[in-house]
Order: sequence, then structure tokens, then C-alpha cells
Amino acid sequence: MKLTFLGAAQGVTGSKTLLELEHENYLIDYGLFQGGSKVRAMNWNVFQRVNDITAIFLTHAHIDHSGLLPRLASQGYEGKIYSTPETFELCKILLMDSAKIHQEDAEYANKKKFSRHSPALPLYTEKDAEKILSQFETVEFNQATEISPHLTIEFFWAGHILGASFLKLTIQTDNGPKKIVFSGDIGHDRNVLLKKPSLLCECDFLVLESTYGDRLHPRTSPENVLELFLRTILKRDGVAVIPSFSVGRTQDILYLIKKLIDKGLIPSVPVYLDSPLSRKANSIFKRNLDENFIKADVLTEKSIFPSTLMEIETVRDSKNLNELKSQAMIIVSASGMLDGGRVVHHVKSRIEDKKNGIIFVGYQPEGTKGRILINGEKKLRLHKEDFRVEADIFYVDALSAHADYLDTIGWLKESKINPRLIILNHGEHRSLSNLKTLLESEFDYKVTIADFNESFTLDSI
Repeated sequence: MKLTFLGAAQGVTGSKTLLELEHENYLIDYGLFQGGSKVRAMNWNVFQRVNDITAIFLTHAHIDHSGLLPRLASQGYEGKIYSTPETFELCKILLMDSAKIHQEDAEYANKKKFSRHSPALPLYTEKDAEKILSQFETVEFNQATEISPHLTIEFFWAGHILGASFLKLTIQTDNGPKKIVFSGDIGHDRNVLLKKPSLLCECDFLVLESTYGDRLHPRTSPENVLELFLRTILKRDGVAVIPSFSVGRTQDILYLIKKLIDKGLIPSVPVYLDSPLSRKANSIFKRNLDENFIKADVLTEKSIFPSTLMEIETVRDSKNLNELKSQAMIIVSASGMLDGGRVVHHVKSRIEDKKNGIIFVGYQPEGTKGRILINGEKKLRLHKEDFRVEADIFYVDALSAHADYLDTIGWLKESKINPRLIILNHGEHRSLSNLKTLLESEFDYKVTIADFNESFTLDSI
């Protein structure tokens, strides 16, 4: 019984772990590497053991956990991918959107002739995404499912995004059953729409995410902070542009805007959602307003979206929106880090007018356009054109869907588990080291950190 970490080890993208048993082999997640060119180049590596994989288990739909699955289809993988129904619904839109982007990027590279390869090829195609989606098999939460005589799986609510789970694998060995839990990405009780994670189940081995192992999220109310920023912009008849991630964050933001309008705390202005992917994600949320996942006070609402919400569909309508200069409004658009998508055009149109404001609602890594603006730069280059930064730049930093280190420690305490070993993954070096130190101090746990391509033989532990 061996675990090998093929991604999200000493990093936060490309989550993928290989579990080797005596009779079969499994992958837990198969995500896209994201970041600089060296990191992205790893997505092109051919997985040599694709024909040895019995099945794949997917903790949730985010691209850093699911986004390389179509690549496996192109390499001949024919097995099943097990996930929750909600994760499958989100993968249907996220993987197809990802494939479309890869195809368009390759076409653009060929047109402009700037690729080192001739012709430039997409990482995978929409046909690959369609094929891998046909191989999904959904499993409800809290339902033990036998995969083989040697393995049973069970998904538990993780509170990160809709459908997100932590996964328990029960393995039959000569020395009795052994249980491994993979945390996936874990949420917390301050989430706007979603309930907190279920308690951890007892296990022998825990693979635990460490994304915010060295950081604390603000305990301030995101609703109050957003109210202050929006009121500042709207009272001067400005336009508030909110770059937002399509799945999870956009739904949170629209719900907070709805509450502020309903309470009369901000003017009842038009709210435009300009993101095809976000529109599809909204539909999935509306179909899955389930008391098992959604907070009780949210379920009392007739709608989780503002009554003034208008969804932009066509590129022409998106361009026309930028022609509206004389009225206060809110525009929510992707992407959340201002690294592409329609939101870039909205920022270009609004950033040189001091009446307006840009409100970032997600973490902005170093080097991104969002971080440049948050750092106070007064000039921004978009689409090879320089723009003066006259609009106000705001940042709501209380909306992370990841647990911080206090949340993680509290979750473990409340769960009262006693694993033989905790293996930390999905974190940068500082986060991993800090969380390891805290866990060893707070609990009588044996904790280690997974390195890239490192293997752990669990039978001997």
C-alpha cells in the first residue's frame, strides 16, 4: 500500500496522488499545474502508467484538482472517475471551458506564429473533455461504495465549494481494514452560502491540505466591508467593477449584494453579471440549494441573487455595457485575478475615471494584474496598452473558501481523530512547515510533509 504525490506537493496546484495496492492502482484528483511557464510545462508530461489505473476519485471540481483529466482521455484512459453529483455538474462546465481556452490559445499562437512548436497544439481538446466527462460515475455524500473487493470509498461534505468532499478510502489488507482520508480542499464556518465541513472520520492516515497553514483570514464581516466600498463608489454615481471567480466566489458576492440592496444599505442599482461560465455556475447553484450544504438563513430567501441582476450573454452586449457612462452600476465579471476574460475590458473602460472603483474579492498572487493594483501602482498595462489608475482600488480579504490554520486545528480537535500519520500537501513551503509545527505542538500526531514525486509505503507505518 503506497502513496506517491505527483502534484500539489510543496505547491498549491496540480493536485494528484497515486495509490498503489497489491491488486489495483488509483488516482486521487488529477489537476492542472498553474503558475509560471516552468510549472505549466509540467502539464505536458505524459503519465506513463495511464493503463495501470483502475479508477480515479475526484474531491472537487476546481481546475487545480480536475483540470488535467481530459489529458488522460487523450492518452487512452478508459476507466471511471468517481465524484459527487454536484462536482460532476461543475466539471461539465469547467472542463469544457478549459478545453475551449486551450484550443483558442493554440489557434492564436499559430496565427501570430509565436509558439516554439509548429504547429502549436492544445493541451487537450473539447473532444477530450467530452470523452472524460462520459466516464464519470456519481456517488452521493455519506454513501459507502464498493469499488473492488479490496476498496470502499465514501465522500463527506468539505464546505469548500458546491460538491466539494473529503474522501475516505477503506482498504482491506491481510492485517485488517486500513483507512486513508484525503482532505481535498477544506472550508470553514464563515463561508457566505455554504455550511462548514462535516467532522473528520477516524482514519489511520490523513492527507491534509495546508494552503493557509501559515495565515489567518480576517474575522471581519465581508458584508460590512463590501457595503463600505460599494456605498463609496455608488454615492458618486460611479461604476463598481468586481473581478470574481466564476464558481463559488461569484455566487457569494451576488448574495451579499442582494442582502445590501434588500436592507437599503446600498442603492438599488443595476447589477450586471458578465461571464458565460458564471451564468452556468449560477444555474447549478440554483438547482442545488440543498439544506445539507447551504446555510439555513440562505434557504429562507426566495432567491440568492439581487432583483436587479441582469446577465450579459453576447460579446456585443458586453461591449455595449462599456458604453454606459452616466449611471451607477455594479459589474461582476471573470476572471478573479484580472488575467483574462471580459472583466479586462470593463477595467480598461472604467479605470481612468475617479468616480469608479475596482473591488477585488479573492487572493491576488504576486505578479498578477490584481496584485499590481492592490500594491498601489498608478499605471496598468492591459492588452499592450497603458492606463492611468484613477479609479479607487479596494480589496475584500475575508472571503477565502479555504480553512486557515486556526480553522484546521479546530476541525481536527472537534473531530477527535487519532491517525497514525498525517501527510501535509497542497501548500507552499512556509505554510507546510508552519502547520506541521503547530500540529505537532497541539496534538500527539506524527506529521510529515510530502515532496514532489515522494512515495510513502504505508504498510510499514
